[in-house]
Amino acid sequence: MVKEKTMNVSDTGKYIRELRIKAGYTQKTLSDALHVTDKAISKWERGICLPDTTILPKLSLLLDVDVEMLISRTIDDTEWVGVIDIPECDFAQPVYDKPLVYYLLSHYLLLGITNICFITDEKNEAYLSSDKFKKIGFNFSFERPLHYNLIVFNHPWFLFGSDLTQQFQGAMIAHRTIKFEPKNQEPVCYFIPADKNGHEIEVTQQIKKAHSKTLGRGMVCFDMDNYDRILDVAEFVRTYQKNSGLLIGSLEEIAFNAGIITYDQLCEIAKGSPYKELLMRLYKPQVG
Repeated sequence: MVKEKTMNVSDTGKYIRELRIKAGYTQKTLSDALHVTDKAISKWERGICLPDTTILPKLSLLLDVDVEMLISRTIDDTEWVGVIDIPECDFAQPVYDKPLVYYLLSHYLLLGITNICFITDEKNEAYLSSDKFKKIGFNFSFERPLHYNLIVFNHPWFLFGSDLTQQFQGAMIAHRTIKFEPKNQEPVCYFIPADKNGHEIEVTQQIKKAHSKTLGRGMVCFDMDNYDRILDVAEFVRTYQKNSGLLIGSLEEIAFNAGIITYDQLCEIAKGSPYKELLMRLYKPQVG
């Protein structure tokens, strides 16, 4: 049976009320600023419903709170499991300075999801059994999960955008099956909630009736299903990292920022990494 959902609606409502009062708003003045009714504000604060995810960025600015913190109060404690259902793909294939699978796994790790099921071949299973993934905090399995909330990638897509994680978090609180589609492209991933009665999830059927959500402007989406397209991704990653001094898809960096690993563990895991120098420069301990 699926663990019973205990949606943090009440806690979120109390949190919004505390922040509103601290910021000096009444329900009426906050509703005017957000262009919603004061009844909507009242419902949020009483735990009857949650703000629409499209409102959260502006709400976070008005209440002077990080949008990630505001969103995190709305996600229930039912377990989410990642599913990477890509049988014919070399996960160890280098894509600039990281293996291909890093770019897929990074989305899960940014959402705090470390239980991942792979539907793949024996070669990939052997590669994924490496201790380096366990050290970062992942727990991999190779049997299809049936009783959890699922986030499914069934094609090797490279996705990048400033608010991509926020859009994914919004799908986690929607309580309906959602497929994300870049404009004029096929779906890139699916969010499938667990059956509330604990029945097995028919993933194929859920995908067929998924509600479509278009990824916003500024999102980068590349296919990584052949060598020529992988070169396009590699060039994008190289150019971005070289010009910004930041990393894309670094599991070590995400795990460190999330508190999953310590700085000493970061240094140990990063040994031999092509981007070790940049990683160490970004997280060099402050002296004094």
